[in-house]
Amino acid sequence: MKDNKPKKINKNNKKAIAILVSFFVLISGAYAAYELSDIHETVRDVSVSAQTSDNDVQVVDASTEDTSKKTKDDTTATETEAPGTEATDKSEQQTTEQPTSEATTEKPTEATSETQQASTDATTEKTTEATTEKVELPEGVFSENNTILPDVVDVPCTDWYDSRYFMPDKVKDTSYFDKTVFIGDSRTESLAYYTGFDNVNAFAYKGLNVGGVKTERCISINGRKYTVEEAIAATYYENYYISFGINELGWEYIDVFTDDLSELVDMIYARNPNAVVYIAAVVPVSQETSDNDDIFTMENVEKFNNAIIKLCHDREDVIFINYAAAVSDEYGFLPEEGTVDGKHCTGDYSRRIMEYILLHTYKRR
Repeated sequence: MKDNKPKKINKNNKKAIAILVSFFVLISGAYAAYELSDIHETVRDVSVSAQTSDNDVQVVDASTEDTSKKTKDDTTATETEAPGTEATDKSEQQTTEQPTSEATTEKPTEATSETQQASTDATTEKTTEATTEKVELPEGVFSENNTILPDVVDVPCTDWYDSRYFMPDKVKDTSYFDKTVFIGDSRTESLAYYTGFDNVNAFAYKGLNVGGVKTERCISINGRKYTVEEAIAATYYENYYISFGINELGWEYIDVFTDDLSELVDMIYARNPNAVVYIAAVVPVSQETSDNDDIFTMENVEKFNNAIIKLCHDREDVIFINYAAAVSDEYGFLPEEGTVDGKHCTGDYSRRIMEYILLHTYKRR
């Protein structure tokens, strides 16, 4: 009798084998799919890598080319300028000592110093020529300009002094007049009495000329009469302003006028050797007066002023102060509005002279 059990076992084995085969196929397919995916990624990475490598090669090649070219040029230049080891020594010397840098530093420093010095000299010269530029004016000293002329601060300064002995001083307030005396004629009297300043000292008298300073007793001090010479000897001032000329315009010999002026200066220095002495320009006359008079003419005024300037140059110890510029129009005349007789200044114009004086003071070095 045959046993059917083995056959049954075989069927089961077949099923098991089929299941195993199916499982193996699934696994194999999944593995195959995974492998295919890796291959694709690998191919992509390889491609990107290859492109990157190509670019790197191009950059390196270009750099290498530039470096080679530079090296070649440097080598050529080195061989041309300093063959052998001299080029290396020169390069080391430049790196260590930096001679080019030192030269560059030294020259600009010298040039800068010279430029600064020139600028300082120019500034000093400009300040000397125009001492009224951008000055601070004392309050209550300079009045409102009621004339047709420019403001006094804008009047160009044409004074003269020997810079070895004198130098410009700062703008003064009215206390300057406490230590100052004015010596002269009726025009000088106007400065003392009609300018609004109450502390002006004057040895002046109507009709006085420089030839009479030793003989005419016309100066009142404490109720007594003195000559100008005696008044100078009896008093002490730091600043002296000499103002003559209008009464001397008819003199035939101008050198007599300047000799008398020089003698007056000697009188002052005999009393105070450290004084600052000014000789003023002759104030102009009006155009109408000049045109209609034989003596009081602008031609004579200019002759006397030229003689005064020469005297100041020759002596060197006095200052020529051209305060006449403060009362002169563009043609050099005293404006008609500034005079009542063509020769004497009104109060407003006399004050302009005093303001000019305060703007242009000088001191000894």
